[in-house]
Amino acid sequence: MNNLKLGVEVISAHDLAPKDGQGSVNACVELHFDHQKFRTTIKEKDLNPVWNEQFYFNISDPSYLPNLYLEAYVYHINQASNSKSSLGKVRLSGSSFVPYPDAVALHYPLEKQHIFSRVKGELGFKVFLTDDPSVRPSNPLPAVDSFLSTPPPVRSHQTPDQFTGPNPNFFSENRAESVQTFHHLPREQHQQHSTAPVGDQPVRYAAEMKSEPPRIVRMFSSSSSQQPVDFQLKETSPFLGGGRVVGGRVIPGEKAGAYDLVEKMQYLFVRVVKARELPAKDLTGSLDPYVEVRLGNFKGTTRHFEKKANPEWNEVFAFSRERLQASFLEVVVKDKDLVKDDFVGIVRFDLNEVPTRVPPDSPLAPEWYRLEDKKGEKIKGELMLAIWYGTQADECFPYALHSDAILPPDSAASLSSHIRGKVYHAPRLWYVRVNIIEAQDIVVSDKSRIPDLFARARIGHQILRTKTIQSRTGNCQWNEEFMFVAAEPFEDHLILSVEDRVSASKEEVIGHVHVPLGSVDRRADDRAILPKWLNLKKPVAVDVDQLKEEKFSSKIQVRICLDGGYHVFDESTHYSSDLRPTAKQLWKPPIGLLELGILNADGLHPMKTREGRGTADTYCVAKYGQKWVRTRTIIDNLSPRFNEQYTWDVYDPATVLTVGVFDNCQLVERVSGSNGPKDMHVGKVRIRLSTLESGRVYTHTYPLIVLHSSGVKKMGELHLAIRFSSTSTFNLLYQYSRPLLPKMHYARPLLLMQQEMLRHQAVQIVAVRLGRMEPPLRREVVEYMTDAHSHLWSMRRSKGCGIIGSAHAILPT
Repeated sequence: MNNLKLGVEVISAHDLAPKDGQGSVNACVELHFDHQKFRTTIKEKDLNPVWNEQFYFNISDPSYLPNLYLEAYVYHINQASNSKSSLGKVRLSGSSFVPYPDAVALHYPLEKQHIFSRVKGELGFKVFLTDDPSVRPSNPLPAVDSFLSTPPPVRSHQTPDQFTGPNPNFFSENRAESVQTFHHLPREQHQQHSTAPVGDQPVRYAAEMKSEPPRIVRMFSSSSSQQPVDFQLKETSPFLGGGRVVGGRVIPGEKAGAYDLVEKMQYLFVRVVKARELPAKDLTGSLDPYVEVRLGNFKGTTRHFEKKANPEWNEVFAFSRERLQASFLEVVVKDKDLVKDDFVGIVRFDLNEVPTRVPPDSPLAPEWYRLEDKKGEKIKGELMLAIWYGTQADECFPYALHSDAILPPDSAASLSSHIRGKVYHAPRLWYVRVNIIEAQDIVVSDKSRIPDLFARARIGHQILRTKTIQSRTGNCQWNEEFMFVAAEPFEDHLILSVEDRVSASKEEVIGHVHVPLGSVDRRADDRAILPKWLNLKKPVAVDVDQLKEEKFSSKIQVRICLDGGYHVFDESTHYSSDLRPTAKQLWKPPIGLLELGILNADGLHPMKTREGRGTADTYCVAKYGQKWVRTRTIIDNLSPRFNEQYTWDVYDPATVLTVGVFDNCQLVERVSGSNGPKDMHVGKVRIRLSTLESGRVYTHTYPLIVLHSSGVKKMGELHLAIRFSSTSTFNLLYQYSRPLLPKMHYARPLLLMQQEMLRHQAVQIVAVRLGRMEPPLRREVVEYMTDAHSHLWSMRRSKGCGIIGSAHAILPT
């Protein structure tokens, strides 16, 4: 049963436009949501009415919530003529609704209901979600409006305190996310081609993968006519899933489904599910089984189980169809042994008899197969398998062990997780504003000297302190403000302490207090936060193993809040991929969709040596907004083919997509306790969305350029396909009329140095969180993608920045 409800607390309005001819207004608010309508009481003769009334709406379909809107209309009621006139409206998208603990009261400027309406003022209310079954929906308005006779709607008697408990995620995405592409293409040589949008074209696969020779497009200004060809952007016309791309237009081929921005790649999938009644091969009757899948020279193995005759693996292997080296597939069950693994049984398959599956077909049902011995005779034991031909659109593709990612012999089997592709979501970041005002009744241990008192604030590894003040009375006043960065879910507490600087090398803690960030007030605007007095506690050592806390009379006065009206930068300001504020209530609906197809890399510079030859184990990472994607690692290949497609919602065209190429250095046995070697960066590409034409497919090869000690060096080329699709031209144009950053950046701007320090802390927090996922997105990858060290300066960098700046694939206007 669906108990999800939308709660709306109508608080007040401010500075309404007079309507009654006497400089006043009789105001009420009508709320419309999901075919339900509620109305507040009428506040007579009041330009600043206060209601403080709560209403609860039923939500008929929670999965459709992001597509619904809450509309609040402010009316003036003329009781003499029983009529109403508009004072303005507020419209909120369902995607901005949050659970009660995250909800804050906001004042929204009133908008015109009609083009000739004259409105002014603000309407303040709080919107939240709750699934508490004890909450009853409010009574709806009658079908006929009668302002004089209709009583105000009955409000629920629940108080906000009843919803402070944890709430589940009310709107999980059930939509399948199609993988798609976005790319950079210059315009100066494209004008002879049609630029019609391709969003409505049918998507098809081409039968062949040949393409015409790439067209070179200069990505430099006309004044730099002597640039080398290797550093130029090259337009291509590849055959993709949707057809051949010519001048940004797709010529349809075969039907391709969702993967229309990458080349269609055929794979043989082998899913090893489980086994039963396996025969033992030693006198003890025990068995340590694992499965070995062999196809020509390729061999993949599952993990092994100790002393288990009915193991369950549920692992998938993918073999590239164009690189198949045999006509038979062998699936062998073996018994793990210290010296030599024992043969248990085998199942053979003729690849000409394997079926083909194309999504959205349901997954192929696995089947039990009887094991055979080496002579082909049936023996005891069965193995459950599923074998089929498919493409990268198959749902098993992301977590399958690929034949082009078979680990080298010197690698541990436990490192297989480091070669799989994944999608990561960075945590939501908050600015924590701490204003340390004063402390009272400070008692120091040495009363013969005047104490030098200061306060220290700490969140995790971020530590800031006030200036030192000498106090004879035990009271001191600082009134200093600090900013920190914190990430949801909040793991670190805010620790405030008052300390005495006894000497140049000694500081004595007088008292401290821990403040959980989850209990701190949140705000999305510049409203005032009331100060609070907190009791300081002083731990006193009783013995070596135990600390006893004593009651302590000292107090500290602080203002603490989570500022959700800012955007927390974790990227360079010029290359930011997201400019939304932290508070979800301030988010607007997306204006478009960005699709990226990572096709292949070519001519990569060798990053390591293996068996006496240069090679690389490469993977790509793309970042836009809070969503990071990582392709699978292709081992031992200087021209890897990825053909993976991803998609992002776009909220602002003045943003940049970043795609980086890295060499995986984790495929060797690690020393116990070490973090392993660092992954080496090959290069990266940046694409500014404001240069992309809506509906056009951009296919280019981008030079990967880095700055070495010997100068600027090209490390290879990255082939991408990109498409930006605008959902509404009006919303896109409206976005250009708005300020670039959220309102709080202008109401209470941060100093440039302070913002850079906070960005550094934000990058460190994101790196730690992404490094705790499996497989981890390593710190050096996050720092390189976000330009964490861009504030550092060197003479070598200043000389090379001109070429590198041009080589970043930003389309010319």
